Amino acid sequence: MKSTDSSSTMIDVGFNMPMPEELIPMRIIYNDDELVVADNLRDMPDFQAYKMTFNVLLQCRHGEAQFNVGNEAVRLHANQTFICHSHVMLTHVMISPDFDGTIICVSDRLMKNILQSQAGIWNHVLYQNHYYIIDGPEPTSPHNEIDEAIIEFFRKSKSPFKQDILVSLLRAAFLSICEHFLNDGKNASQQYAENSSRMDVLFQQFLENINRRQKKKVSVAEYADELCITPKYLSTICRKASGKSPIEWIAEYVVADISFYLRNTNLSAKEIAAKVGFANSSFFGKYVREHLGMTPAQYRKKKAV
Repeated sequence: MKSTDSSSTMIDVGFNMPMPEELIPMRIIYNDDELVVADNLRDMPDFQAYKMTFNVLLQCRHGEAQFNVGNEAVRLHANQTFICHSHVMLTHVMISPDFDGTIICVSDRLMKNILQSQAGIWNHVLYQNHYYIIDGPEPTSPHNEIDEAIIEFFRKSKSPFKQDILVSLLRAAFLSICEHFLNDGKNASQQYAENSSRMDVLFQQFLENINRRQKKKVSVAEYADELCITPKYLSTICRKASGKSPIEWIAEYVVADISFYLRNTNLSAKEIAAKVGFANSSFFGKYVREHLGMTPAQYRKKKAV
């Protein structure tokens, strides 16, 4: 594995901005405000951290990659596909010298347009689990063949219907993945698909609303207002859908953001507190001690070792 070092940089890759120059060696096949397709990832540079602002499908063809999703270590092998929703934070990225793969990055808006009525299945799995690995699929599996068709299409197509064809190919790829979710006994997506209700939809919207915010540390009442429901009803929805309260869900995402900023930026505790949504540094420090077991400075120092 080659790993990140002190010279590595943090990137916040978003749409509505040019692709960072450092990523150009990855052979960007297509890049616009809502879609990035890149091949030849063996040339991917080292980075300390990625802060995703799009849904990602990363297919490993050869070699392996290792990184953290939040605080969880993930290892990706040949013929595996890593999938995550937007706003996931990837850190400690390491890739083997023989690594090769393809990445497709899709904005939330385009993803909803592609999946349409099936978007709930995608959200149900990925917003609760943060990421998913299709474990060791055969190279000829349907979604792999579709991915290859997308790459080949980008390389050669000059069709005047290019955008429409692209959306159709992406829809086939991501519906194939949703079908895999439904057939996987390890998650409850099939039950969700069969019993989807307004409460399920509101729960998924609540998680999406947490994800899209930079200042996530706001009251349950504020999140409930966004959904035009009462805090009590939001609590009922969350406990029925996940067994966790709204406060627990908010804390999970807030702590993930805090951990990311402390480990991967030079922002001061005061700056991080303001960025995440705390009224003052004192409250922020107390919150970090409660959830991470140490002060912000201690956590930053420990993670730097």
